[in-house]
Amino acid sequence: MQGELTLSDVSLIRMSQSGDNEAFAKLVQKYSTDAYRTAFMVLRDREEVEDVVQEAFLTCYRSIKSFRMESSFKTWLYRIVVNRCYDRLRKLNRENAAFNKLSLNLSIRNGDMDEIESRIDLKEVILGLKPEYRLVLTLYYGMDFGVQKVADILGIPAGTVKSRLNSARNMVKERLSANPL
Repeated sequence: MQGELTLSDVSLIRMSQSGDNEAFAKLVQKYSTDAYRTAFMVLRDREEVEDVVQEAFLTCYRSIKSFRMESSFKTWLYRIVVNRCYDRLRKLNRENAAFNKLSLNLSIRNGDMDEIESRIDLKEVILGLKPEYRLVLTLYYGMDFGVQKVADILGIPAGTVKSRLNSARNMVKERLSANPL
């Protein structure tokens, strides 16, 4: 990388659209960490996340020629990642719901309340939220996107993003301040 010029996304996209695989590899390198982080906040399983992100980049690669730059590459990629996550969740929904209930019940049964309270942190609380709430929190706070950008990525109205953010904040606040007994 030393001595290499940094190319803008537009340049990398145009080069990728012309068949330059190295340019596409640079886009993958630039955005893979954030794509993984976003997918992990939804799926919480490293293998599933790896599959989803790989599928998302494969979709981008196959569709790059039709990308019209009406949005940023990042927004386009995140929307694909989120859609792939939702597809995967639909397939795994029953298994995940059963597993989450089981692990919650086990953690409550296997320790006293002081131990449970000491293990609860913000990350655990956020991971316990429904995917639509985890996603808006992750994109808004974790990725530092504004409300409209989150709305664009998720394909929902900005008002819905605001509502989910408000609901998610309230849920987090309630869960962090709740006294279990």
